[in-house]
Parts: sequence; C-alpha cells; structure tokens
Amino acid sequence: MREYVLMRINLLKRLLELEEKLMVESDEENQQNKVVSYGTPTEVNVHRQESGQLKAVFSVVELSSYLGVSTDCIYTMVRENQVPYVRIRRRILFHREAINSWLENPSSKQ
Repeated sequence: MREYVLMRINLLKRLLELEEKLMVESDEENQQNKVVSYGTPTEVNVHRQESGQLKAVFSVVELSSYLGVSTDCIYTMVRENQVPYVRIRRRILFHREAINSWLENPSSKQ
C-alpha cells in the first residue's frame, strides 16, 4: 500500500513538472508570436472586405476582436447602452465610424 502511495505521489510530481514545462513553452511561443496591432494578422484581416477596404459594419464577434475584449463584454455594453449600436431584428451591428468616434470620446454614446 505504501509503495502505491509513493508511486502515485511521484506521478503527480511528474505531471506538475510537465504542466509547468508546457506553460513555460506556451508563454515563450506567445511572446514570439506577439503582434503589436489588434490581434494576429488573420484577426486583422477579418475587418476587411474581399476588396481590401475596411468593413463599414461590425458584428459582435468582429467588434470584440477589433477592441480586444470578450463577446460577453460587448453584450454587456450593449445591454447597458454604453456603446453605439444598431439592432436589426436579432442581430446587433456596430458602425465602424461610430465606434471609432466613440473610442475617441467614450462618455458620449452616438
């Protein structure tokens, strides 16, 4: 019984070591892949149409990527009327120009 407990403790120690190693490796990868702009290059391209022009309207997911916050945060800001938005049936849309001007002066919702 004692051998079983010792073996189990050793296995748990080894698992902790491996998890720490993985966390350190993933942190190093994140530091290497860090992009100065809003997210990764693929996320930045989400905000462009196929013609290369910036999109005029964002969805909730696109706005959360654009602002670097969660979708839950966006829904909360919409519910509390903190961000300019347009509701078309069940969809919540955000005009890029209204969002950019709101970012410059967040106290006034347009």
